[in-house]
Amino acid sequence: MKTGYIFVGILVFFLICAGCSTPIPGTSDNRNVSLPSNITPGIPPGTVPAATVMPTIATTTPAPSPTPDLESQGSINKMYYYTLDGNQGFVPIEVFTGVNNYITSLGPIYSGDDYNAVISNEIQRQYIMPMVDEINKSAKNPGDDARIAISLVQHIKYDANDISEIQVNSSKTGQEYIGRYPYTILYQEWGGICGEKSFLLALLLKELGYNVALIQFNFGTNGPGHMAVGIKAPAQYTYENTGYALIESTAPVIPTFDGYYLSGINEPMSAVTPVKVVQVSDGRSFDSIGAEYADAQTEQGIYTAWGNVAEAAIELNSTTQQLNSLINTVNSWKSKAESDYASGNIAGYNNDVQMYNQAYSQYQDYYTNTYYPSYTGYNSLDANFQSVYLPKETAIEDKYGMNRGINVGLAQ
Repeated sequence: MKTGYIFVGILVFFLICAGCSTPIPGTSDNRNVSLPSNITPGIPPGTVPAATVMPTIATTTPAPSPTPDLESQGSINKMYYYTLDGNQGFVPIEVFTGVNNYITSLGPIYSGDDYNAVISNEIQRQYIMPMVDEINKSAKNPGDDARIAISLVQHIKYDANDISEIQVNSSKTGQEYIGRYPYTILYQEWGGICGEKSFLLALLLKELGYNVALIQFNFGTNGPGHMAVGIKAPAQYTYENTGYALIESTAPVIPTFDGYYLSGINEPMSAVTPVKVVQVSDGRSFDSIGAEYADAQTEQGIYTAWGNVAEAAIELNSTTQQLNSLINTVNSWKSKAESDYASGNIAGYNNDVQMYNQAYSQYQDYYTNTYYPSYTGYNSLDANFQSVYLPKETAIEDKYGMNRGINVGLAQ
């Protein structure tokens, strides 16, 4: 049986957070499934990585102090790719070494609620606006500018393995990561973590004219933190009581979809309450997001169906182990009977035959009433998933570019 996703492997992509495990969507059971070689349970739709610590945020807006050599220290021409309704496009941007040096010289991004301190630096804004202009040129339909910006940032790789490149603020409790400004995410090659990518996406959406917020999550006292983006949308598409549609920045997740899991977190985002929602810009609503919402509902149906397959696989794994144990008992009495018969131990042989028949009867009863229904139930669910839901998942992955990793900064 063919089972699996092109998936990102996304959303798996790449979506692995160091030290995190991947829970099974649709089930609370995280045991490993080990089935016979001819039984292969479905690979789940991917999970997305959770940052181990939230990036910190500046409390004051650094005063820009432009210097005449911002563009004289060299530049790099880059292309950032996106997928819009199944079609791939790209947004070029020239990033300047001098501008990046200026941005990084602003110092640590300290903790606080003034998220615009990171987003609204005027020099940074000036040099990111060419990207905003290119997005506007590529948008042909209402809302396409937001879709392009979202896809572009989602396809910038999430790379916690290079987290050591982010300085540690030793003067602050908890050794919080300082994080980097959006311009540096574009300038450097190695991507960003959830907070950094969320700041970049919020900046792009703000400059495109949208009402945008940053949404922060904490998962227990010692648990990881996470940050996502909120965009103003009609009430029926909003997340929790935030007034904003949920946009995951770390990987290609359908806007408004809240059924995905973060690595290491054993509940979907739909079950998580944000601890902080901070508006970073006023502006228009993403009114055409209903198309994404419809796809998100389809995706939830896929997750549910895969969860049913996974649960059936776990049950089949358990019944297979018990069946094998019964088979071993039958074979053991058979061997003993053969040995006693060969040695002339007729009394022992007669007892062995009686025990063999009893063990074989138990095996037959378990096979007929427990194992076989479990086996056929799993195969029926899996076959239905392959024929009905997998094509839907493939179409969604193509539409949102979940299975693509191309060029600079994209998830592999």
